[in-house]
Amino acid sequence: MSGFLTVLLMSFLLGIGSFSVGMLPLSFVFSKSHLAKLSTFGTGLLLGAALGVIIPEGIESISKHHPTALPTSKIAFSLLTGFVAMLLIEQFTSHAPSLPPISLNSSRSPDVHFDVDLGELERQEGLGHAGSIRASEASTRMPDGETRRSEKAYPLTVGLVMHGLADGLALGVSALGNTETDLSLVVFFALIIHKAPTALALTTSLLSTALPRSECKKHIAFFSASTPFGALVSYGLFSFLEAGGEGDWTGTALLISGGTFLYVATVLQPVSQTSQTHSAPSEDIEIGKFMRTSLIVTGMFLPFIIGALIGHGHGAAEAVPGSS
Repeated sequence: MSGFLTVLLMSFLLGIGSFSVGMLPLSFVFSKSHLAKLSTFGTGLLLGAALGVIIPEGIESISKHHPTALPTSKIAFSLLTGFVAMLLIEQFTSHAPSLPPISLNSSRSPDVHFDVDLGELERQEGLGHAGSIRASEASTRMPDGETRRSEKAYPLTVGLVMHGLADGLALGVSALGNTETDLSLVVFFALIIHKAPTALALTTSLLSTALPRSECKKHIAFFSASTPFGALVSYGLFSFLEAGGEGDWTGTALLISGGTFLYVATVLQPVSQTSQTHSAPSEDIEIGKFMRTSLIVTGMFLPFIIGALIGHGHGAAEAVPGSS
């Protein structure tokens, strides 16, 4: 299968999957413990995909264009660019100031505000909101009508759409012709696990703003389409740049996407925390230190193992001809 068909198929599956999962909170209530475990596993997958697959592949790609000396400054700058890009997205597209997540009893107050920023949403992955409020119930408590709902909902959706576009960079670049075909499969697997709790978090947060369900579906659709759109655009853009033959755009893009993954996994979803530090103790979702560590470590090694099982090895192909 060609690179374009690969990224097109994976983008379609990722978009449909994100939208389908995002629709579930409109009808079902999820166990917070299960969502916490899925979120923790997703954090490990992002770390594993970045450290075990994307960054090594990016360094290998760059090294092929610089056989005499490895450009460490270019590698470092690319990683920092991706990391800082996600930092700026999180800081300037989130709804500020952020407030503590709503509690199960917050609906009793007539003046409840539902400020949720991108960092808070990513760290919680919807654990503080799932099942706590229904759109039909919340709509009777919103004093300022549709304008108030939009003020809360749009910044949240915009932040996650920007995040989704950055995720699409990794998927699009991984499907380029001069990278191994299984690289895109590993990245796709990490993204689809990561986006499941994020889609749930978005929907439950939108419901808490009393946004009508029809509007919620539109917001979820935009979020679901962001990563596929980013993947297709990045694939087309870097294919064009590579065709020009000037510089190693694929390796640079892989390192930038690796930096974005590292930011999401270590800052937006800190591996050393179970939940928001400002959450009330009764709202913390404890899944146990051993379970949390096991899920993170398993998620970190899984992309590397998948790559090894389907034949992806850095430098293995070059080693055989050189040894003869």
